[in-house]
Amino acid sequence: MNKDQNQKKGWFKKQPAVPKPPKIRHRGLRRPVTLLCWAVLIGSTSFGVYKNMTAIDTHTVHEVQVIKTKVIDTHALATFTTDFAKLYYSWQPSHEALDQRQKALQPYLVEQLQSLNADTVRSDISTTATVSEVKVWDVSKTVKDTFRVLFTVKQDLTKGKDKKSVTSTYTINVMQNDNGDMVVTKNPTVAAEPATARIKLPDTQSDNTVASSTADDVTKFLKTFFALYPKSDRNELKYYVKNSTRPIERNLKFVELLDPVFKKTKNSLTVTLSVKYLDTDNDMSQVSQYTLTLSKQSNNWFITDGI
Repeated sequence: MNKDQNQKKGWFKKQPAVPKPPKIRHRGLRRPVTLLCWAVLIGSTSFGVYKNMTAIDTHTVHEVQVIKTKVIDTHALATFTTDFAKLYYSWQPSHEALDQRQKALQPYLVEQLQSLNADTVRSDISTTATVSEVKVWDVSKTVKDTFRVLFTVKQDLTKGKDKKSVTSTYTINVMQNDNGDMVVTKNPTVAAEPATARIKLPDTQSDNTVASSTADDVTKFLKTFFALYPKSDRNELKYYVKNSTRPIERNLKFVELLDPVFKKTKNSLTVTLSVKYLDTDNDMSQVSQYTLTLSKQSNNWFITDGI
């Protein structure tokens, strides 16, 4: 029996087609996620750059403001300390003079220090004191609104027929409020005077890059220039100094050049030297120090820097 006959008899029934599952379209999440990641990355980088630039600008402005405030406060504190020291270390041994001194000191001292200093100078002593000099050596901040001031006072003392000068060093604490008002909060306390620094500068010597004939030529030029320099006007100076320079107009008589040191640079010559003048106004010898840069143009030497 063939296949067609079997189908007619129903032995083989055609099975209905199994429906295919519907296709689910995935609306690509990959692209939006990628774009979102890029946006976050670019945003973070931009924010970081902005914060960094902002931090630098803020820091710079802050530093400028602090330096400016420090300079102004230091000047005011030094002036306040000088005025205070002149009052505090000057007196005459009489009731009236000491009472006036005490009243004059009141605005400078907090109430506790006014009481503390009530009997520091008595009327029964025989010493008269005046202040001839006050030097402020250092002003440093200790705590908020309070500064430590180191200063030296030179007193001229008279005791009977004896006269002498005494120099002493002290520290005080000064409080300064936001309005700039100041007051002494710590009594003058003895301290050591700052020592001078002992520094020896390295000796400078000419190297072998400058020929002796060149050194002689430059020396002759500098002697001529410094002899004319004190009295020359701007028009005369332009023949010696490139772009000219301002006249000094001093009564100085040229004496000599001292210890010139010659060094050759790429396109010029450097001379370090001292110049000795006699000041005809006060008869004092004046020694000035220079580091000059010279160049040669059309067989003529010119000073290009250092004057």
